[in-house]
Amino acid sequence: MIQRTFKRALTFTTATLIGLFLLLPTGPDRPVSVLLQTAEAGFFSNDLELFEEVVNLVRDKYVYPPDFKKMFTVAINEMIRSVNEESIVITDTPEGQSISRADSIIHYQLNFNWDQNLKAFKKAYYFLFEESGGKLSKEELETTAVTGLMSSLDPYSQYMDEDTLNRSMQDTEGKYGGLGMVITMKDNRLYVVKTMKNSPAQRAGILPDDAFVKVNGKKVKETQIAELADMLRGYPNTKVTVSLYRKTDDREHTYVLTREIISIETVEYKPLKDHVGLIKISSFSKQTHDQLRDALTKAKRDGAKEFILDLRDNPGGLLEQSVKVASHFLLRNRLVVYTQGREKSDHKEYRAKYKNTLHSIPVVVLINQNSASASEIVAGALRDSGKALVIGENSYGKGSVQTIFRTSSGSGLRLTTSKYYTPSGTDITEQGIIPEIRVLKDPIPEELKSSSNSKTTPLKDNSSSPIQLKESEILNFIKENGQEVAGVDDPTLQFAQILIKGVSVANKKQTLKKARELAANIHY
Repeated sequence: MIQRTFKRALTFTTATLIGLFLLLPTGPDRPVSVLLQTAEAGFFSNDLELFEEVVNLVRDKYVYPPDFKKMFTVAINEMIRSVNEESIVITDTPEGQSISRADSIIHYQLNFNWDQNLKAFKKAYYFLFEESGGKLSKEELETTAVTGLMSSLDPYSQYMDEDTLNRSMQDTEGKYGGLGMVITMKDNRLYVVKTMKNSPAQRAGILPDDAFVKVNGKKVKETQIAELADMLRGYPNTKVTVSLYRKTDDREHTYVLTREIISIETVEYKPLKDHVGLIKISSFSKQTHDQLRDALTKAKRDGAKEFILDLRDNPGGLLEQSVKVASHFLLRNRLVVYTQGREKSDHKEYRAKYKNTLHSIPVVVLINQNSASASEIVAGALRDSGKALVIGENSYGKGSVQTIFRTSSGSGLRLTTSKYYTPSGTDITEQGIIPEIRVLKDPIPEELKSSSNSKTTPLKDNSSSPIQLKESEILNFIKENGQEVAGVDDPTLQFAQILIKGVSVANKKQTLKKARELAANIHY
C-alpha cells in the first residue's frame, strides 16, 4: 500500500531585524537556529509545499493572531491578477466566492479557519493553473500567492526569493553591492535621504529629496521601500537606470549607474569647540559598535567632556548593535529595550552590557522624522534613563521586530515577530520618540500649526511639555549674540552645541532647565 510521506522538521536560520531601508543591514550578530515543522507534502507531489510552509510560519510566529480569511483572500486575488486573463471572473456568492472562465467555474468559501481555507485555496490554485493555459508554471503561481499572502500582513513582512535573501544576509556584514543611497518613504513617495561619500549615486550628482520615478524604466509608484531596495541593489559591476524628480528645477533626471561594493561607514566623529564631541551614526550594521569604540577612543584623546549623539536620518539596523551603542552611555545592567511577541512568554529584555561607561558624561540626542527602529531604541533608552535630552522632530515610529526565516526551498521570509518598547513602556509604533525640545522647520508644517504657539502642548506619553523653537529663531539668536558654533544651516545642531556647552552633570532635569532659559531668551 502506498503511504503518504511527511517531511521531517527543518532547521531555519533566523535573524532579528529592526529596520527596513536601503543601506540598512538586516541580519543577526549571531544567527539563531530554530526548529520548525514543515507542512505535509502532497500525495506523490511537491505542489504547494512552500505555500503551506509559509502559512505554518505565519500561524506560529507572526506577532499578531493571523487573519486567515484576509491572508487567503489576498493570495487568491494575486494569483488571479498574475494569470492576467480578462475572461477570469471572481464573484461573491451567498455561499462564499466563485471563480469562472467561460463554462468553467469553481465555488469556495473562506473563513477564519486556516485548514478549511487551505483546502479552498488549493481548489482555486489548480483551477487557475489549468485556466492559465501554460502561461504560468505551478511554481510561479505559488510564488505569486506567497508574495500576496505576506503583503497582507504589514508593511515590513515580505517574501524574498533566494537572491534577495542572500543579499539581505550579506548586508549584515556592513557591505553590499549597490549605489550608495539612503532612501525613505514619506507621503507615499520614495525619496533619497542622502548619498554616501564617493558612491556611484554621489558621483552622479543625485541629491537629497530627489523623488524616485522609475528604475530600469519601471514606474515605482506604490512600490514598497523594501521592493525598491531590491531593485537598486545587485551584483557589483552591473548597471541600473534610475529616474528621479527634483523639485528645485521641476524636472526628471535619469542616471545610468554601475553598482559597486559599498562599505558602510556608519559612525563619524568630529571634535567641536569647548570639549564637545559630535558622534553621527547613520545606521546600525555589524561594524557600528567597533566604529563607535574607535570614535570614543579619539574623543577621549581630544578631551571631550560632553557629547552630541546625532541619529537624524538613521533608518535603523541591528537590534544587538543598538543595545551595544546605548550601553556605552548607561550604567551596566540598565534596561535598554524590551520586546514582546504574541504570547506573554515571548518577552525579552536587553540590558546595558559594559562596566566602564560614559554614564556620567552629559549627552544630547538629535533625531528627526527619518530616525527609525534601532535609532529610536537608542534615543528612547537614553531619554528614559534620565540623563539625556532629545532634540529635533518626532521620530519615524517603527517599533516592530522582523525575523528572517530561510525556507526549505532556499527562499526566505521577513516576518514581523514582535514589537519593541522603551524602558518606560513607550510603544514606538504608535507615537515614535517625542523630543523634549522640538525644532520646527520654517514655514511650520500644517499638522504642527495648531500647537506651535504654545509651549505647553500635552504629549501622548504624559511627559513634560516640549519646548518648541523655530529654525529661524535659533539662527537669529546665534547671529544676534555672536555665538560661534559649527554646523552651517543646521539650527538643530547649533542649538545643541549652545545647550550642552558647560553642562557638567549628566542630569536631564538640569539640562532641561538650561534649555528653557535659552528658549525664553530665543523667543524674547
